[in-house]
Formats: sequence, structure tokens, C-alpha cells
Amino acid sequence: MPESPLAQSLKLPCGAVLPNRLAKAAMTEGLADDQLHATHRHETLYGRWSNGGAGLLITGNVMIDQRVLERPGNVAIDPAPAEGEPEGMAQLRAWAEAGTRKGNHLWMQISHAGRQSPRYVTTRPMGPSAVQLSLMGNYARPRALTEPEILDFIQRFANVARIAKEAGFTGVQV
Repeated sequence: MPESPLAQSLKLPCGAVLPNRLAKAAMTEGLADDQLHATHRHETLYGRWSNGGAGLLITGNVMIDQRVLERPGNVAIDPAPAEGEPEGMAQLRAWAEAGTRKGNHLWMQISHAGRQSPRYVTTRPMGPSAVQLSLMGNYARPRALTEPEILDFIQRFANVARIAKEAGFTGVQV
């Protein structure tokens, strides 16, 4: 019987080779501790998903800015030093090891919530413009980012991507 196409490996344009064509999409987890660090719960959950056999696991939001979260319990790497390790690096390494233990890829979804941070999480969101998200009144009007803030966010994304790689994640989703 021929092998199912889903079981076949897939080489991506970036050069990564997925062991099969099954992927777990990003889902928000809300498992961070009070310091917004990854916890043993991330390690347990992603270890189970790795054991499940998907070729690619994509994490939930890992925020670049602790002031603007998508929900309580987001992991945030902030500050993300340009060099060296942030607080919570050991937990990130344990998460990455558990999430790749069966030879699959684990990509960190790197995020900034922008205007999509609910009022109960962020009372003063910030985003590319001051346009409010109109969804059941749960979101405050954001303030528009300044050019220096935009440049800072670009650097934050780059720093968190470097940290993800150093921790053992095999890729990032921005």
C-alpha cells in the first residue's frame, strides 16, 4: 500500500524539512506564571503534542511587550536583551526540548497584541494606528505608535527570534 501523502516529509522554501504534513496551529494557552515566563505546564502540554506525531507544532502567542498582552497568562520575553539570555531561559529551553522530543519542529509564535488587547488586560493599548477594534466593546481605543516605538518593536521581534533559536525552538512564526 502506498504511503499516505500526509505521512510524507515536506521541505519548506526556508530549507526546513518537516517529518510529515501534520501541523498543530497556534492556539493561545494562558499557562505563563506571574512573571509571564513559560512553566512546566508548557513542557507537559507540548511534550504530549510532540508524542502525538505532528511534524510541526506552533506555540501560542509569545509576546514581545509585557504591557500589551493578548490575554492573561501569555508568555512574554520582555525585556528581550540584544545579547545574552532573558529571565526564564531555562523554562524556554525545557519547553523547546519537550516540544521537539519526537523529531518534529516547534515554532514559537512571536506576537504583539496591538489593538487586540482586551480592556481587562490592557487599559491603554497601542498599535499602528488609533483605530479601535469594534468587537462587543471589549477593546479600548489604542494610541498610535511613534516611529521610534515601531523601530523598537522591530528590534524586539528580532531579539525574541534569536532567543527562541538559542532556546531550541526550530523556527518562529511572526
